Amino acid sequence: MRRRLGLAVAALAGAALLACGSEPIESHAPVFTEAPWTGPERLHYNLTQRDNLEGTCVLETNPEVSPGVTEVRRLCRDAEEGRYEDNGSALVDSATLRPFSSLRVVLDLEEGNARHFATTYLPDERIVRFDSKQFEAGGEEPSETLSAERELPDPIEGVPDPAWYDDEELLWLVRGIPLREGFEGSFTNVNASTGRVFSADVTVLEREEVEVPAGSFQTWRVRIETSTVTQLIWLEVDAPHRVVRARIERLTYELTAIEE
Repeated sequence: MRRRLGLAVAALAGAALLACGSEPIESHAPVFTEAPWTGPERLHYNLTQRDNLEGTCVLETNPEVSPGVTEVRRLCRDAEEGRYEDNGSALVDSATLRPFSSLRVVLDLEEGNARHFATTYLPDERIVRFDSKQFEAGGEEPSETLSAERELPDPIEGVPDPAWYDDEELLWLVRGIPLREGFEGSFTNVNASTGRVFSADVTVLEREEVEVPAGSFQTWRVRIETSTVTQLIWLEVDAPHRVVRARIERLTYELTAIEE
């Protein structure tokens, strides 16, 4: 039997239960400076592990779905049988990328089961609400529901407007950080799948030429680290700084085609 393919784009927190707590909350200044995209995008990727094709992903950017709101979407599925899908989306502030809400849906198309992970942000209360629902084949009502709330960072001296970002938007977030060698920053990451709020560190390393199915690109190599995992992302040097390659846990994303 084919094992289930874990297609999560940027599960920075690692394995955990929704009911688990978070790390001590730190207040970080925003790291996102401006959106480099100028219109809708569809970026296509192969997902590989040790040179084996495991799946495919499409990353969609839909600016101004309503005034001041951008939608980012991740549509992934396994390569061979098309049995599993792992799709995520987030509604974010077009200028700051601060999230309003997100949804991740993991589907077993053969069995008909689905797991939904939703976040709702209440910035005035400095709260994020997590809701997880399990649906069985043919069921209209969830067979299991879990909910939790976590605190978000408070303003502190020197950080009057602390920023937080949703895990579903991380491959857009890095495109809007200051892309210069040696840049270092930290941010608060919110992960609906694990129910955790935690700090992550981002560093812009060196420039590097990268060859992927879509062609050869001059890129910046960017590292994102937490207390449990390290991810690497290669971004185009030139705007709109699209993700060319990413190593997310055990999977490598490689750009195959660009639609605009």
